[in-house]
Amino acid sequence: MSQDTVQGIRHSLAHLLAAAVQERFPGVKLGIGPVIENGFYYDFQFPESVSLSESDLPALEARMRELISEKLSFTGRAISAKEARKLFAKEPFKLELVDDYEKAGEALSMYETGGVFTDLCKGGHVESTSEIRPDAFKLTRIAGAYWKSNEKNAMLTRIYGVAFETKKELEKYLEEIEEAKERDHRKLGKELDLFTFSELVGAGLPLWTPKGTVVREELRRALFDISKEFDVLPVTIPHMAKIELYEISGHAEKFKDELFKVVGHYGQDFVLKPVNCPHHTQIYASQPRSYRDLPLRYMESTMQYRDEKPGEIGGLTRVRSITVDDGHTFCRLDQVKEEAESIARIIEAFYTKLGLWGKHWVSLSVRDSEHLEKYIGEEKDWQKAEQYLEDVSDTLKLHATRREGEAALYGPKLDYMFKDSMGREFQLATIQLDFAMPKRFGLVYIGKGGKEETPVMIHRAILGSYERFLAILLEHFNGALPMWLSPVQVAILPVGEKFVSYARTVAAQLKEANVRVELPEADETLGSRIRKAEMQKVPYIIVVGEKEEKAGTINVRPRGGEQYESSVEELITAFSR
Repeated sequence: MSQDTVQGIRHSLAHLLAAAVQERFPGVKLGIGPVIENGFYYDFQFPESVSLSESDLPALEARMRELISEKLSFTGRAISAKEARKLFAKEPFKLELVDDYEKAGEALSMYETGGVFTDLCKGGHVESTSEIRPDAFKLTRIAGAYWKSNEKNAMLTRIYGVAFETKKELEKYLEEIEEAKERDHRKLGKELDLFTFSELVGAGLPLWTPKGTVVREELRRALFDISKEFDVLPVTIPHMAKIELYEISGHAEKFKDELFKVVGHYGQDFVLKPVNCPHHTQIYASQPRSYRDLPLRYMESTMQYRDEKPGEIGGLTRVRSITVDDGHTFCRLDQVKEEAESIARIIEAFYTKLGLWGKHWVSLSVRDSEHLEKYIGEEKDWQKAEQYLEDVSDTLKLHATRREGEAALYGPKLDYMFKDSMGREFQLATIQLDFAMPKRFGLVYIGKGGKEETPVMIHRAILGSYERFLAILLEHFNGALPMWLSPVQVAILPVGEKFVSYARTVAAQLKEANVRVELPEADETLGSRIRKAEMQKVPYIIVVGEKEEKAGTINVRPRGGEQYESSVEELITAFSR
C-alpha cells in the first residue's frame, strides 16, 4: 500500500471522527482535521454543557468502526464561496476558512462521507471506508489547541488518533509509545533528581539539582577537554546586549516575537541574547587582525533566551533558557577545509566517548542549483566551500549524503543525524559555514597582499542545547547514563550499622581517586537500599560486611552485570582504564 493511501486512510478517519462527534454531541462546532505523523486529529468547539474526557474516546472509536462497516464512500466536488457559506452557515470556523481561501484566490471543495458527514476539504481520501481496517486505528488523547495556533483566538478541543495499514503495525506503534512513556525524560529527571521546575520561577526555566549539575558539568568538561586538543579558546560573554547588535546580525527580525526585553533605568534598553554568535564577532573585532592571526577559534557553554509560546513549552525539549554549546571559528577561505575537519574530529571524539558514534549519518547541505539567487555570498566562495566540506566527508569517511537546497542562506553545512535506542532520529552536531555575518559586522583581516579581506565564520555545535541533549540522552539510555556521566558512580552499602566505619574508609579511598560516591544511611534493610540504588541507575553498588572488612575487600555489583569480590585499588584501576 502506498504512502498516499495511508495518508488517505488517516484523513478519512479524521472525517469519521468528526461525524461521530457531531452525532454524539449536537451543537459542536468544527475546526480542522488534518493528517499528521502516524495519524490525524480534529479540532472541535464543544457546547459549554459538554465536558469531554478521555473516557469518551472508546465510545467514539466504536461509532467510527460502525461507520467503517457501512462501507461509506468519500465523494468530493468543487464549490463556490457562496455555496460554501450557505452549506456551512452554522460553522463559524469553516466560514472563516472560506474567507481566507477566497482572499488568497484558492479554489474551494467539499467532501461528503456517505451522507453522514460533509466537510470543507481539499481531499486526499480513500474511495470507501471498506479500505480502512477497523482494528488498525485508535483515538489516543485529548488536548487544547488555539484556533489557527494563535493564542488570541478561541481555545478548541483537539482529539488525536493514530492509524496504520494493519493491526500489527498499530500494536507495534502502541508498544513503542508505552516504552517511550517509561523513558520520558521528565519522568526520569524526577526519579533521578536531576532537574525540576517551579511555577514561581516560570515555565520553560529548568532548575538543576546538584546531581543534574554534575551531569551538565561533565558534558561541558568533556567538550572543553576535547576542544582544547584542537586549540579552541574559551571565551565568556554577557547574557544581554543592545538591540542594535541583533539588528545588524539579522536576529532581531528573525526572533522578533521571541525576544525578552530588558528595560534599564537610564534610557538604555537591552534584550536577553537569543543567540551568541554576534557577541563573538565583537571579540574578533576588538583588535586588528592579520592573515597570520587566523584561524581564531572561540567556544563557550552559555545560556541564551527565547520567549517561547506557553503552549509549546515542554520538559527540556522546549525551554526559555537554553544552555548552548557554542563555537565560532574565524578563518581564511583556504583554511576552511582544515578547520571543518578539526571540528568533525571533535564531534567524532565526543560521540565516541558517549558510545553513540556509528549510530548516525551525515548530511551535506548545499545550495539549490536552480535558485542560486536565494543565497548570500560570492559564487566562487560557495563552490570552494561546498567542495571543502565534501573533501572533509571523503577524508574522514563520513559518507555524507548531499542534500541540494538544504544549505543555510549564508553557507553550506554538515549536519549529524543520530538515532536513539528507540529508532528516533535527531539532528545534533553541525558545522555551518557563514559568509554573511562577517560582512554584516564589517569584520576584516589584512591579507598577504596588504589589503583588507573578509574572514569566513564557521558555526559549530557539538551537542547543541544541553537541555535538549540531556532529554535525548536520558531517553536513549533509559536513565542509565555512562559511568563518566553518572551523578553518583558508586553507592556503598554497609550490611549493618557496625560496618559503617569500614564503608566510610572505602568511600574515602574512592573519593581520593575522584570517584563520585554516595553512602546512604543504613536505616533500612540491605535489600531495600540495593533496590533504591538500582532505581537510581547507579553504575556500581558496593556491599561491605564482616567478610569484606576482615579481608579488606569489597563486594562489587556492576549495573547489569554479575557481582564479584575485589580490592578497592583494583576497582580504581579498572575505573581508570
